[in-house]
Amino acid sequence: MTHHIIRSEAGRPLPHVQIRTASGRRRRRATGSEVIAAHLAAIGVGAGAGLADVLIGQPVCIVLVGLAYGAWCFWPAR
Repeated sequence: MTHHIIRSEAGRPLPHVQIRTASGRRRRRATGSEVIAAHLAAIGVGAGAGLADVLIGQPVCIVLVGLAYGAWCFWPAR
C-alpha cells in the first residue's frame, strides 16, 4: 500500500492521501493464439524428449515432460 501526497496539497494542514492496493491488478487472460502457441511449443518439447529417449533407450525424458505438461494443463492457478 502506498500513500501519494500530491504537490499542490503538500502545504495543506490535512493533505489528501491516495491509497492504492494491489487488488486492482488483474491477470490478463491468454488469447487463443497464445494458447495454441504454447501447445505447439509443448509438442516440440515432447518430440525432442521422445528423440532423446530413443537415443538413451529408456522412456525417462518423455515421462518427465509428460508429467510437466499435465501439471501445466491442469494447474488451478493457470
